Amino acid sequence: MGRTTQTMTQLVAQEEAYWTPFRRALRKEDQIVFDKLFAAARHHTAPAHYASHATPFDSILLAMILEAMKAVEALRAQVEDLTHGPRASGAGPRQLPGSTEVGP
Repeated sequence: MGRTTQTMTQLVAQEEAYWTPFRRALRKEDQIVFDKLFAAARHHTAPAHYASHATPFDSILLAMILEAMKAVEALRAQVEDLTHGPRASGAGPRQLPGSTEVGP
């Protein structure tokens, strides 16, 4: 007998396909953000599968929010470092994931 339930990866792909008409209606710059949201959901498929909620879209949304919150916290830390100086540990401003460091 084969597997009777879909994997979380399949469920994320299915949801992304379901939202394709919505994506197409977005402006190009919003489509890029939309794609990043689903990339965030794919990044967290293992924990979402482990939770195995009855409504997988809840797990997908939570994964998207988690990645957005990580970006907010990284930006908050950078603002803190810029306004109050580096932390006592001597660490400089944190670099955002996916960004390139620009030196003086």
